[in-house]
Amino acid sequence: MIIATHDGTFHADETTACAILTYLFDTSSIIRSRDPAELEKADIIIDVSNINDDKHFDHHSKDFKLCRDNGVKYATAGLMWNKFGHEYLKKVAQKELEFRPSAKVIDSAFVRIDEDIMTMIDLNDNGQLTGYVDQITDPKTDSERAIVNRLNELYQATADIPFIVAMMNLPNKVGAEQDKSFNQTVKMLKTILLNAAINALHTESGVAKVIEAYSGGEILIMHERLPWTSAVLNNPEIFKDCLIAVYPDRNQRWRVQSLPQSKAQRFKNRLSAPAAWRGLNDTELDKATGLKNMTFIHKSGFTGGAQTFEDNLELAKLWLELGEKD
Repeated sequence: MIIATHDGTFHADETTACAILTYLFDTSSIIRSRDPAELEKADIIIDVSNINDDKHFDHHSKDFKLCRDNGVKYATAGLMWNKFGHEYLKKVAQKELEFRPSAKVIDSAFVRIDEDIMTMIDLNDNGQLTGYVDQITDPKTDSERAIVNRLNELYQATADIPFIVAMMNLPNKVGAEQDKSFNQTVKMLKTILLNAAINALHTESGVAKVIEAYSGGEILIMHERLPWTSAVLNNPEIFKDCLIAVYPDRNQRWRVQSLPQSKAQRFKNRLSAPAAWRGLNDTELDKATGLKNMTFIHKSGFTGGAQTFEDNLELAKLWLELGEKD
C-alpha cells in the first residue's frame, strides 16, 4: 500500500489517517508531495488532490459534503476511520486480544473511537469547534455567552491530538527534516490509536457484560472487574432505577459504590453512604454499621467495602436503607 498526502506543514487529520492506514496495511509507505504526478503513484491519496473517488479522499474539495448525523463534517481522520475503522478493529482484535469480540462490540468500539478521537480531530481541522460548542450549549444571555467563550478557549488550548501534532511541526524546518518529524508523528499516533482501540474493545466487551449482569432494581451486582461506570453513563435508561454497584476491587476485596448521577455530574452521588460511616475503617466501621469484616468508607461517602462478598452485600443492603441522596 502506497499512501500519498501533501507535504509541508502537517496536521492531526492526515497524520492520524496515516496511522490508521499504516497499521492496517503491514507493508506500506507514504509519499508527501503536491505534485499530481507523484501523488498518482500511490494506491490511496488523502487530504490533497481536490478529488473524491475510490482512490482520492480530499475533504477540502468544494463538492465534498459528507458529515456525521450530528452535523460534524468529516476531515481526513474521520473519513479514513469511517471507511476502514471496522476493518482496523477486527485486525486489532485478532492480533492483540485474548478473546474474540462480537460484531456488536466492534460496532460500539468503532463509535467510541469516532466520538472520543476522530470527531475532535475533525472539528479542529474543519474549523467547526467553536460553532459546534455554540450549537450544543445554545447560550441565550450575555453571561451564558461569556461561559461558552471561556469553554472554547479551554477546548482550543487542551493538549489533545491536534495540539500535540501542531507542536511536532518544528519551526523553519522543510523538506527531509519536516518529513522526518511527520514520520515520527505518524509512528506516535499509531501507538496511541492502537492502545485506544484495545481499550475500546475491552471496554465495550465489558459494558455488554455489565448490561447482561444487571437484572433491574437498585443494586448492580458484578463478580468480576468490569467498566460499569461507562455502562451506566452511556445507558442511562437501562440503569435509571439503580443506585449502587457491588464489585470486586484490584485487591480481591469487595466494594460498594454509588452510581454517578450522569455524565455531566460524574462526581455527584445517586446515594451516598450515611454521614456517620464516612471516614471510618475496619473495627470502627464494624461498630458503626453493626456488621463484620468491613474495610472502609471513603470520607466523601461515594464508596466503601468489606472483605467478603457476603459481608459486602449486607453493607450494600444497609447502604440502600440508610444512605443519603445528594
